[in-house]
Amino acid sequence: MTTLEKEKLARFINTLNSGQKQSVLSDATTLQILAGPGSGKTRVLTCRVAYLVVEKGIAPKDIIVVTFTNKAANEMKMRLVQLIGEAKTGALLIGDFTKVTMKAGAIYGTISNAKSKRIDHIQFAKENKKGYMKDIAIIYKEYERQLANLNLVDFDNLLMKCCNLLEKKTDVLQNVKCILVDEYQDTNVIQYDLLKLMMAQINNKTVTIVGDPDQSIFGWRSAEPKNFSKMAEEFEQTQSISLEQNYRSTASILGAALHVIKQDPDRVDKSLFTNNPGGIPISLITVRDQTKQADFVASEIRKVITYSKGLIQYKDIAVLMRMNFISNDLETSFRNHKIPYVVVGGDRFFSRMEVKDIISYLEFIYNPSNVLAFQRIINVPKRGIGATTLKKITDLYESQQEGSDLLTTLISIINGKISMGALVVNKLKQFVNICSHVRGMMKDKEDVATILTYIIEEIEYEEYLKTNYHQDYIARWQNVGELINIATERPELREDSEEFLNNDDLLLNEEDHEPADVDTVDMTLILKEEEEEHIEPLEVLEVEGVVSSDPIADFLEFCALCSNQKEQEEAEGGKVTIATIHASKGLEWPCVFIVTCVDGVIPHSRADLYEEGRLLYVGMTRSKFILYCISPTVRQQFGDYITNQKSRFLDGMNQSLYTNRAPDWDNDIRNMLALTLNKPAPSPDDTLVTKKSKNEKMKRGEEKYGSCSQPVYTDIRFGLDGNKADLLSLGGFSSAANINEPYYSSSQSSTKRNKSIISMSQPLPKKEILDDEDDRKKRVKKEERN
Repeated sequence: MTTLEKEKLARFINTLNSGQKQSVLSDATTLQILAGPGSGKTRVLTCRVAYLVVEKGIAPKDIIVVTFTNKAANEMKMRLVQLIGEAKTGALLIGDFTKVTMKAGAIYGTISNAKSKRIDHIQFAKENKKGYMKDIAIIYKEYERQLANLNLVDFDNLLMKCCNLLEKKTDVLQNVKCILVDEYQDTNVIQYDLLKLMMAQINNKTVTIVGDPDQSIFGWRSAEPKNFSKMAEEFEQTQSISLEQNYRSTASILGAALHVIKQDPDRVDKSLFTNNPGGIPISLITVRDQTKQADFVASEIRKVITYSKGLIQYKDIAVLMRMNFISNDLETSFRNHKIPYVVVGGDRFFSRMEVKDIISYLEFIYNPSNVLAFQRIINVPKRGIGATTLKKITDLYESQQEGSDLLTTLISIINGKISMGALVVNKLKQFVNICSHVRGMMKDKEDVATILTYIIEEIEYEEYLKTNYHQDYIARWQNVGELINIATERPELREDSEEFLNNDDLLLNEEDHEPADVDTVDMTLILKEEEEEHIEPLEVLEVEGVVSSDPIADFLEFCALCSNQKEQEEAEGGKVTIATIHASKGLEWPCVFIVTCVDGVIPHSRADLYEEGRLLYVGMTRSKFILYCISPTVRQQFGDYITNQKSRFLDGMNQSLYTNRAPDWDNDIRNMLALTLNKPAPSPDDTLVTKKSKNEKMKRGEEKYGSCSQPVYTDIRFGLDGNKADLLSLGGFSSAANINEPYYSSSQSSTKRNKSIISMSQPLPKKEILDDEDDRKKRVKKEERN
């Protein structure tokens, strides 16, 4: 290696803290690096690869680096190019497990879950001889036969075959000297077995794994956090090093996150500290419902950007959620408030497959001439209508006289206009009957939510999702429920809207909804269902043009406007990120909102309780400085209203760590934010404060009531001093300041001050919370005008 490369690496190593440096330089043959959130694990893993190449003289082609995602692999390559050059980086084998084993395809579901545990179709059949699992065993066997016939392998087969190969041949990896694995907490049984078999083939083996059991959140993908302890037991002389310094978050955020993660009784206790400022308390906010929640988030985003004086822009803010169906209200509110945003790890709500399926049903039944909607839904669920049959149907439709529609075409086919198989005709008859009934519901002015519910039930859409999208069926089904919620909650889409709007405890006031402009609609055809085998032509129903209100047209127009909205131009300051907590792993933002923090969502009712706690912990530790956890007291589920309890993980938190209000702003807080983000502090601005200073309030109180021995106003702040000598233990973490002491700015006298009594606001009854929030909004608007 060149002297220049060695000097460059030495300079880089000198920037590491003691735990990071120890991890890079370790000579252990089996090394576990336990890296907490924000502790610089990618930096360490990258540096260790460079160290093995530059200082230990190991050829890059003899090193395997396994990452959890290809994105992580690409990030690591970019960093390594800076340390060892492009040629050496290109010689390394870096990628996820499937790339390392030459991936070829993808399959998910029950069979995939079995393969992740190294259960082949023969063993699966032996273990599952009853009920529907017996049927899956048959499918598994046939699936494997078809793969063999086509000379294909899927992702899971690739891992299994690689394990089988390494068991039979002991010289496959004879050139490999080192293996490094990132995100080890996300490995499953077969990946652990593969790693073990790979190590058995390597002379003078060196294996390094990096991960954090506290961030194991992919149990539904068969991840096994117990692989840490298995490795320590089965690999000789395993050295364990903990990366304990957090470079991302403030002490208050770490303390609040620790409160959540420590509720896992099986957790191995680990410490974590930060030299960052102590920070401000996290905000545990209660709002009325999800609409209020979305509007609150939008309002706070505007406020944070304004009051941070350029330190925080749109791109520095994330809104995280447990399930992606929650994004709809947020997207609607962000559009209304002109806030640019991007949905990470998924489509915008109205672009999601299951949402488009149900909307397409409504579009076609409302307008039977909509060929595109018909082509989308005719095989959802599958009706055996192949491409040839579909072309016959559309050709016949196009050949009919002007003014006809596809439903009329289908009736003529059912009545023998053209020859089709009996099975196809029967399926078309069922489809036509559903459309007939729904058009009758439209004629009777049934509300949109009721119509959607009928369609979903009649086509057995939930079963369709279960069968075809087993892996993410729950998320898709909840998106369907959210679509019903949208139809239910929009008052202009309901015939009983006046009564609906009077329920002030649940919904917005009438003035919060402006009715959409609706074009005149001529609904001319209503299908009449007959009991006889022979179906009569459509009965014509003449309806006067509707100008003021057509709930179906309003709803379809609303959906179309949302789904067809052009991507917002890249605004100055970028876009707010909307993402699931799972998709946020490995990312960070100065300001984070975690929404719908209620029991039934997080923790989810169908998930492992302690994994849900780890998931909330991951979400909280994405934030650098400002963290909101928001709990709506009421939410909709498939059109019904249910009362929420705040997430149990947030109960019992030390009152010094949180407030029930939005964060306050003043010059001292901006200075602390700048220090945390390593940015220059903005110039002082006494107009951008959300409250009077402590001294002003005390002075006003003394003028009115006379002096007193205790201050009449107290506040919780965190010290700016980040010296490690001042670190104080904080329930397993260490904070950068004693959070039981009030914060004093550097401009104040260093004379010892009397301790203030720390008082935190307690949760308020719902009405008081709402009134307080309304007052706050009025105050902010007034301050902005001034």
